[in-house]
Amino acid sequence: MKILIAVTADISVRLLNGQLDYLVQEGFDVHLVVSRGEYSISLKDKEQFTVHYVDMARDISLKKDIKSLKQMIGVFRKVRPDISNVGTPKAALLGSIAAFLTGTKRRIYTLRGLRIETTQGFKRFILKCMEQLTIGLSTEVIAISPSLITKCKEIGLKGTHKMLVLGEGSSNGLQLEKFDLLCLEKCGNPFQNNDFVIGFTGRITKDKGIEELVEAFHTFENTNLLLVGGLDENHDLKQATIQAIENNPRIVVTGFIPNPAPFYQYMDIFVIPSYREGFSNVCLEAAAAKLAVVGTNVTGIKDAIDHEETGCLVEAHSSASLQKAIDYLKKILNYERCVLITVEKESLSIFNPNKCGEK
Repeated sequence: MKILIAVTADISVRLLNGQLDYLVQEGFDVHLVVSRGEYSISLKDKEQFTVHYVDMARDISLKKDIKSLKQMIGVFRKVRPDISNVGTPKAALLGSIAAFLTGTKRRIYTLRGLRIETTQGFKRFILKCMEQLTIGLSTEVIAISPSLITKCKEIGLKGTHKMLVLGEGSSNGLQLEKFDLLCLEKCGNPFQNNDFVIGFTGRITKDKGIEELVEAFHTFENTNLLLVGGLDENHDLKQATIQAIENNPRIVVTGFIPNPAPFYQYMDIFVIPSYREGFSNVCLEAAAAKLAVVGTNVTGIKDAIDHEETGCLVEAHSSASLQKAIDYLKKILNYERCVLITVEKESLSIFNPNKCGEK
C-alpha cells in the first residue's frame, strides 16, 4: 500500500523522525514530499522510502504557490497513493488539493498548529479560508493536541467532527531512551560563570514570546539566558529586543542546532512563553531532562503541562507573569539542579511515539 507524506520546509522533516521508518517496517511503500534543503537532500540516499522535491514558500505567494501546486499534482499523479498525510500549513493546503483532484481515497491532514491564532485583519481571513479548505478536502484530521480541536471550534472552523487526537497527543512523542542518548552528545558550557540559567528552545521569533522573556530576564541579577535556536527570517521582534539580545553578554543565542538535547544540562529552569503551539514537545524534553517548566496557558502548551504538577502555566503576553513564576521557581530550586516541580519519566511514557504509530 502506498502512502504519501508531505511537509513544507526541510527543517519540518524532523517532525517525522522515526515515523517514516516505522511505516516502512509495517509494509508501506512510503513517499515523502518536501522542499529541497540540506537535510531532505541527505534523505535521497535512503533506500527505504522515496523523496520527491516540491519547493514551497512558507508565506503566501500566489505565483510561487500556483507553481508548487502544479508540481504537487504531478507527484500525486506519478505516485497514485492509497493514503496521503499532509501537514504544516503550505504543504497541507497544496497536498490536500492535489490529493482531492487526483482521487486519493484516504486523505489525512495532520493539524500541527493554527497560524490564524496570532494574525489579524485580511491575513487572518485568508488563513482561515486556507485552513477551512484543507479541512474540507480531508477525509480525516489528526490534531496533535486536544486544545487544537477546542480552538478550531472557538474560531468557527467547520469539520471538527472528523478530528481526532492519537493517544495523549504531541507532534512526534518522545522516545526516552533515544533522548537520553542524544543528551550525551558533547556540548560545551555556553557561559563562563555558574549563575542561574533560564533556558528556551525553539525559533527566535515574536510568536514564541521572546520579547516578554527578554523583558522578564532583565529583572533578575546574576542570571543567564540561554536561547537554543536561531533567529527566524520573519521574526517580527522589536529592534530594542534584538539589541538587548545582542548587547547582553549574559544572553547566549546558539543559532539553529540539529540536536538541542545536550544544552538542557546547562539550564536550571525551562521557559516556553509562546503565544500558540500545536503541542509543545520541548516541554516533554525539558521534563525528561528533569527541569522545572514555565509555559504560557495557550493552545498546545496547556496539553503538555499539568499546572503545579509538571510545571507552571502563566498568562501569555505578560512579562510580569513570567517574572513572577521564574522568581518563584528560582527560590525553590535555590540554585541547585534539584527539581521540585517536574514530571517523572514514567508519566512521559504516555507520549511514546510508537504508541501513536500503532493507533
